[in-house]
Amino acid sequence: MSTAVLVDGAYFIKRFRRIEPQNAHNAERAADLVHRWAMAHLIQGPRRQASGQNERPTLRRRKELYRIFFYDCPPLE
Repeated sequence: MSTAVLVDGAYFIKRFRRIEPQNAHNAERAADLVHRWAMAHLIQGPRRQASGQNERPTLRRRKELYRIFFYDCPPLE
């Protein structure tokens, strides 16, 4: 199943400029990070199966990315 990721633009830009001040106004770098971080959130696992003492981690799988929605708007009120 495809997954959509919603990014709070104002928060992302604030954190991005704090983490990478040298790239504060580099739109290409910001877009790259949004994409990489969204993909990182689509990884499932590792999880442990509840099978008693023989617990094994499951394989990590990546969900399919449908779209990244980047929302940046002033508050309603």
